[in-house]
Parts: sequence; structure tokens; C-alpha cells
Amino acid sequence: MIFPVPDLSPILAIGIDASVNEKIWDFLLSGGIFMGFIAICSFIALTVAIHRLISLRWRTVLPPELVKEFEGAEQTFRSGKARELFNKFEESDSPVGRIGCVAMLPEHASREEAQDAVESTAREEVVRLQTGLSALEVVITIAPLLGLLGTVSGLVSVFASLGESTDAGDPSVIAAGIAKALNTTIGGLAVAVPTVIVYSFLQKRIEALAARMEVLTGHLLNSFHRNGGKALYGAPAASAVAPKSVAGSASTTAPAGAVHPPGKATAPISTAAPSPSAKAPSPKTTPVNPPPAGEQRGSEYRRIVPRGD
Repeated sequence: MIFPVPDLSPILAIGIDASVNEKIWDFLLSGGIFMGFIAICSFIALTVAIHRLISLRWRTVLPPELVKEFEGAEQTFRSGKARELFNKFEESDSPVGRIGCVAMLPEHASREEAQDAVESTAREEVVRLQTGLSALEVVITIAPLLGLLGTVSGLVSVFASLGESTDAGDPSVIAAGIAKALNTTIGGLAVAVPTVIVYSFLQKRIEALAARMEVLTGHLLNSFHRNGGKALYGAPAASAVAPKSVAGSASTTAPAGAVHPPGKATAPISTAAPSPSAKAPSPKTTPVNPPPAGEQRGSEYRRIVPRGD
């Protein structure tokens, strides 16, 4: 079955009608210099909008492979692969990768210190995501004002020409002048309205991305410090230092932290074994009272003169 082909000649004739291009060109030229400024604003808004729409894609800011690493951080830390995860974050050029790298830095002494560093980095990344939105705000503000300024300038020119013309009573001349003057207002609004829509969309996209990054980073921080923090990187074990013992040392001094009474010097405590040549101090003897003289002489006589039979 063969379907009849519709006649598209009227539509093609409208699309390639040269009079349409002439009308557009006349519309742009009727605004004068102010319409040129509005055209520049439209070019800036279009360029920034395309750039931001490409840069703020979900896959660009939150790569799916990194999102999976964030969500599976608990299992990664328990399996002892914290170093591999840190290397992945460090190699990533995405905003969430840079935030994750800061969250897992081993230089942080506590979770609070890591939280402060993550918040600072997140604010910086959000500012980067908002690059170009200030240009859109400027376009939204000044495009209608340029259109209004062009309209006022055109009305001034119309009324000035009517004052100099002798045929001031013709309303068609006044209407044509006012219509031409309003072209700049139409141009300014035509640029500002789409820019407002794009700006609002990009602003909401940044808020959604920031909220998602906050959730992922909080989960990463909790998992990292719950499983040991920087100890997951395998810190080197501290070597135990045995106290030095020197046999036959002459003396040892008191500890540095010892507190001595004021005004009294402390002598070193001797731990050396006594030398064999050193004489031991003689024990202090208690004097014994001598016996009486008679007993002494009698004992001596008994020792000298033997007793007879």
C-alpha cells in the first residue's frame, strides 16, 4: 500500500522566505546601539549556560564509580584496602573525589579536625560549581534595563522629531516611532526570561549536588574513623627501647623529675660493689667494766701458782 506524500511546498516556502530574515534584521537594527548590547548579553548568557550545563552533569560531579566507593567504604576499610581507596580519590579530578581525599588524609589528628577540613573543601568546591552563575545574574539584571533604556531613548527621539516636523498631527508617525522604540524592550525581555530559567535550573542542580556530596562525605568520615582512622594505613610499630644497664658503673644520678627539699644537696646514689681492698669499718664496741682489783689479782695468782695436793 502506497501512502500519498503530502505537499510541503507551503511550509518550505515559509521557511525560506527572505522577507522573514529582513524583518528580523530590521528588528535588530531598529534598537540601535542598545540592541547591540542586548545581543552581546544574549551571547554571554548562551555561552555560560552551555558550559555550565555540561560541567554540572551528575556523571561529571559525581562519577558512578566513585559513588560506589563511597557507599562501600565500610566494607573497604574492614578488608584493609584503605590505601587503595585513598589513591582512587587522589587520582580523581572530580569535586567529590577531592573532598574524599581530604576526608581520608592521615594528617588529621581527630574526626573533628577532619570534619572542619572537609567542610572547608566542600565550600570551595561549591564555589567552583557556581562559576559563571554571576555572569547570568548580571545578564538577567541588565538586559531588561538596556531594553528599557533603548525604549526611552527611542521615545525621546520620536517626540523630538515630532516637535520639529510640520506634520505633527499624523498619528501613524507617532505610532510607528513608539513601536520602533519598544523593540529594545522586547529584545531585553527576550534575553532575560530564558536566562532566568537556566539560572534557576543550574542553581537547583548545584544544591542537589552539594546535598548528595554532603551525604556521601559524612558516610565516608563515619566509616573511616569507626574503623580506626589513620591506623588503617598501617602505621609503623614503635620499637621498644630497653634501659641501658652498665655493669660496674660508678654511680647513678637521681631522676630528672625528682623534687628535692630546698637547701639540701643530694649526693649520688652509689650502686658499685665494694672493693676488696677497702677496709670495712670496725664495729663500735661497748666498754666492759673491769673486775675488782682483788678478783683480778686472785685470778692472776691462780693462773701462776698451781694448786697443791
